[in-house]
Amino acid sequence: MSLKEIFNEHKWLWLAAALLIFTAGALSAIWLNARNAEHVDAPVMEASRTDDASRTIGETITEAQQRKNRLPEVVKSAKDDVMRDVADTNDACIADLWNGILGRYREHRTAAGGL
Repeated sequence: MSLKEIFNEHKWLWLAAALLIFTAGALSAIWLNARNAEHVDAPVMEASRTDDASRTIGETITEAQQRKNRLPEVVKSAKDDVMRDVADTNDACIADLWNGILGRYREHRTAAGGL
């Protein structure tokens, strides 16, 4: 009985053979990568650029966090300024400001063709 006849008679042997070949290949790849991992040398230029990029990203994150932390102070300061400005104005002043805003709005609508 030949090998071809054995494989034709038992179809599951194809699956077993394929699984055996795949397992051997995977184990070989793992073994080769484990051996070569000890001797990995990163290029000096790429390592320094990576360090620079990491430092820049860290600084940007820190700056964004500081801005975020200052945001409540900025909002409170703006509210205080608006309250002070409104307290100093009378009804005629507010009407003049409102009419100016409406005038600019109408000019913009006319220039945009009503859009």
